[in-house]
Amino acid sequence: MKKRIFIVSLLSLMLILGSCQKIKDIFTVKVDADFTVNLPVTTSPSPLKSTMESFLSTNTFDPLNDADLALYQDKIKGFEVTGMTGTISNLSANVTLTDARLLVATASNTTEWNFTNLALTNGTVITFDNSAGQWAKIDTILGEQKVITVTFSGNASQTDVTFNLVVNFTTKVSVSL
Repeated sequence: MKKRIFIVSLLSLMLILGSCQKIKDIFTVKVDADFTVNLPVTTSPSPLKSTMESFLSTNTFDPLNDADLALYQDKIKGFEVTGMTGTISNLSANVTLTDARLLVATASNTTEWNFTNLALTNGTVITFDNSAGQWAKIDTILGEQKVITVTFSGNASQTDVTFNLVVNFTTKVSVSL
């Protein structure tokens, strides 16, 4: 009889513990959140190579500047990037980026995308894919809930070209109720 009670108790305990995660999941919602950062760019002669034109633009954003997320700061369980794009606007002249790098970083984590021979026209949309697992790193970076630095740098085919690169992070945020 004691064996039977022990086995039933053990099975009951396993069912209860196994259901706890499911119960926690019921009280977690996923909220859509987009983050945007504007990177104004001007190409200028490179000090190292006279045949290359270089550019560098840096800007920051704080994921908690979103008023809705700030309210739930202590209840955020995680971020999931579902897409990342960059849109070229205010382009003064068509240009080719001979090499370019987009870096997303905090003090403790970084990830990047590299491009070669990227032809730009006004309205060009650049897709920042997940080919090297960058989105998981962005999930971690956003999860730090700190100011994030985005840097766009590289070389271009001509000088004195200006444009804006507007980077959009599309995410789902898991929040405990």
